[in-house]
Amino acid sequence: MKNKLLTFGFVFLFSINSYSKTNKSFFSSTDVTKWEFVIKNKQVPPSALFALDNGILKITDVSTGYIRTKKTYKNFTLSVEWRWTKTAANSGVLIHIQPNDTIWPACYQVQQKADAAGDIICMSGLWAKECTDKVKFTVPKMNASNEKPVGEWNSLKVISKNRTLEVYVNNQLQNKISGMTARKGFIGFQAEGKPLEFKNLIIK
Repeated sequence: MKNKLLTFGFVFLFSINSYSKTNKSFFSSTDVTKWEFVIKNKQVPPSALFALDNGILKITDVSTGYIRTKKTYKNFTLSVEWRWTKTAANSGVLIHIQPNDTIWPACYQVQQKADAAGDIICMSGLWAKECTDKVKFTVPKMNASNEKPVGEWNSLKVISKNRTLEVYVNNQLQNKISGMTARKGFIGFQAEGKPLEFKNLIIK
């Protein structure tokens, strides 16, 4: 019985530790070597536009660009929080970024633009069944905007599975696309000229 209890205790602790590692925010580390930086103004150092500070990704207004993972992802759930620090403006989470890096890359942009958070833009040649707008390739969100005021944290959840994408803003389903022409790629966070912050990024 004692051995069984010890075995159970070991398995339980192992499970807790594994869960903690799995759910650790990607922004909790200040190791910038885990990220790629793509910046429009080549004279701007990455640290001037993107800073990892105590688990928060801080984005400034010195240029436009994006920070992305070095690893590609397929069939995942992404959760993250964001807020505007000065004024509500424009940004987005970039899903399934394809090579090569450019401003702006081939990807699916989950909008965080003020009053449009939850829109999905099929960018630079990527496509989905719902992308019928021949001008902007934008799939509008399902419901009225439910973003929080400047300074308050919003939550975003993106589920990518079998060529579909679901987007939840502050726990409300705001969009869904299907038949995507890309189902795997890098994940990035956009800088579009106004300060904002991200935290609690989990991808699993």
